[in-house]
Amino acid sequence: MTDVSRRGFLRSAGGTGLAAAVFPGAALDWPQALEVTRPLASSRGTPAYWRRLREGFLIPDDRIYLNVGTLGAQPQVVVEAVVEHTRRVAETFPPRTDWEALKGHLGRMMNADPSGFVFPRNTTEAMSFVANGLEWEAGDEVLTTHHEHIGGRSCWELVAARYGLILRQLPLPPLGEGPEAVVARFREALTPRTRVISVSHVTFTNGRVLPVDALSRLCREAGIIFVVDGAHPPGLVPVDLDALAPDFYASSPHKWLLAPQGTGLLWMAERWRTRLWPSLASGGWDDLELGAHRFNHLGSLDESRLAGLVAALGFFDEVGLDATYARIRELRRRLIDGLSSIASLRFTSPLDDAQGAGMVSFTLDGVAGLDLQRALGAEGRIRTRVISEFDLGWMRLSPHIYNTDDDIDTAVEHIRRVAHG
Repeated sequence: MTDVSRRGFLRSAGGTGLAAAVFPGAALDWPQALEVTRPLASSRGTPAYWRRLREGFLIPDDRIYLNVGTLGAQPQVVVEAVVEHTRRVAETFPPRTDWEALKGHLGRMMNADPSGFVFPRNTTEAMSFVANGLEWEAGDEVLTTHHEHIGGRSCWELVAARYGLILRQLPLPPLGEGPEAVVARFREALTPRTRVISVSHVTFTNGRVLPVDALSRLCREAGIIFVVDGAHPPGLVPVDLDALAPDFYASSPHKWLLAPQGTGLLWMAERWRTRLWPSLASGGWDDLELGAHRFNHLGSLDESRLAGLVAALGFFDEVGLDATYARIRELRRRLIDGLSSIASLRFTSPLDDAQGAGMVSFTLDGVAGLDLQRALGAEGRIRTRVISEFDLGWMRLSPHIYNTDDDIDTAVEHIRRVAHG
């Protein structure tokens, strides 16, 4: 698709209201909403709708991108938002961020008190804010799982080494045992020294949805701090922080929300907004009246990423989050159904929608994950992720709304050819 036709596809009116609200004083003119969403509103959810939507992305027509689990492909509206903000800064007319408008939008999307939002660069930074901001005594215990991403695990390793804490990584029960077994495993592991339970909402290894609601109740009953690595859920599955009631919820909108790289968020419960120690100190770090906003005082800040986050939120307002969730489930199901016909393939992800989200992980008998990745990249220009962590070697595919049905079928066919040698 040419640059001219891409620009024609994106309209510059209709989405500027949110931009002006979040960046007053120098309203940004970037195209915030997709032309396709209204002309094709009656066909929303059809293959034609999703094919047209794909044209709002910069992904080359001959490339299949199946790695949103690492980094989402940004819509052109998001790219333009970042570029426009950067240009305004270079012109010495930097737009001013209206934090309350931005927090309010996220609060509505995640059903959360907006005052609890903080904007670090990613989940890793958010999790470190939490681990380094708590007060510890030697012998305190942190419980987590053996499927945590390094960005959600290393912060606990650091404070354990520094303060003499006990870090226990519990094996998750086999997939067939269900969520009750996960809760039971944590309940049985509790000791009088357990201070924190920290788990992924959706595991990066295989898209397993952990029972965070039940684990949150367990923590409240036991007086334990509950920290959720929510890198994946926003933009992938509904998130209701009011119902979940964690102490802390960290995420990376640069994944399924398709925001720019370096866009993270951290939500903290009200009781922590004046108790957690900041990891980075700048003006106002000790002004408790600021609450959680103290943690947004990070010195000179690249606010272009926040401009991109605003554009991403506007994009999903137009497409619809419910439609997005449904489409990702549909693509995941098509992928599972196609791969199921390959006899030598072994799934390592939950296959039902209740326990699995977005990502599909598997192995091929006699084919190493990295060899499969190289073949898919070379023969099909298919971008994938191999879960080499913990010596697993699993291939992981993660589709999003910019993927077409043909993308999925083509990827399955390439995997079939590799499997058959």
